[in-house]
Amino acid sequence: MEVSFPSSDRSFRIFGDLTLPKDGGESTAHEPIPAILVIAGSGPLDRNGNVSELLLRMDFNTSNQIAEHMVSPSERPIAVLSYDKRGVGKSIKKGDKNFYYRAGMMDLVSDAVEAIRFLAGHPRIDEKSIALLGHSEGAILLPLICEEARKAGLEPVKGCIFYAGLGETVEDATKQQRERILDEVQRETGFKGWLLRRVLTRDKLMKQHADLMAKINSDGQPDFVSSHCGLVKTPAKWYREHMSFDTRTALADITCHCLAITGCKDVQVRDEFCMMDRAAVLVPKAASIEVHRPANLTHALRSLECPSKILNVKQDYSRLGKKPLDPELLSITRNWCDRVLLGSE
Repeated sequence: MEVSFPSSDRSFRIFGDLTLPKDGGESTAHEPIPAILVIAGSGPLDRNGNVSELLLRMDFNTSNQIAEHMVSPSERPIAVLSYDKRGVGKSIKKGDKNFYYRAGMMDLVSDAVEAIRFLAGHPRIDEKSIALLGHSEGAILLPLICEEARKAGLEPVKGCIFYAGLGETVEDATKQQRERILDEVQRETGFKGWLLRRVLTRDKLMKQHADLMAKINSDGQPDFVSSHCGLVKTPAKWYREHMSFDTRTALADITCHCLAITGCKDVQVRDEFCMMDRAAVLVPKAASIEVHRPANLTHALRSLECPSKILNVKQDYSRLGKKPLDPELLSITRNWCDRVLLGSE
């Protein structure tokens, strides 16, 4: 069902979908149940995990598939909330067509905290059994969301689920992506390789990045910058705040149960942080930590049988978006939720 709640400054409302088990299932309308809050990745994503902007359009239906699989198979007593990011879908501010691009990292964190507040005050939800599920940037932000929710006087979250993002920062991830591009260009053969080595050079990529950062950090500290006659907009405030945020410092203070999953075929973040020895160092105070590195899982949370390349990511995404979420990913998540949210941990 559609729900809405106010932003922290009460200047607009955030709209989303709250999926609840039917009263005929294992739950009853009289007993509060655990909830999962889905924190989307970067980009203008709606409550379903889709992008509707003309030049960026992509349909993944990530969030609604998560809700369907967490609740529907046996009407398990768990609720799932996902929402339109600010400036997307119905979470808009009247008269501000650039509302999404003005948003900074801390604005996104604030919206997530208000979503937790909404769940905590909902009569069907157990405020002491709320878990956060973040994908990509959403996973990077989880420790900060936990910290800000605590500062807001909310109950500590019961768990954090990191999809493709544990241990990463936006700065490191983009740097790794540039290096991966250069490596793949050098390995490419034939005419395509010859052409790419003349178009995608280290100097060109570094200059492109430096030029972008110069605009982002220009005098006046703009909320967003435009290029290509205004057709391409970059959230400058978001970039600046991410560049100054170290997720690993925040991770060290996490005390809830943690589940981290990054696929071996993810070319946008590193799966090495989902090795137990690395993860245990990242979240030393966590109540528990479980990690997985599915062999064929990509950043799109779908499996890919063929080799995964960052040069092919757009083509792969157009195909992968039509596939259902990876069954192993969903099975791992369901089992963890059964144990942590519905069990005794």
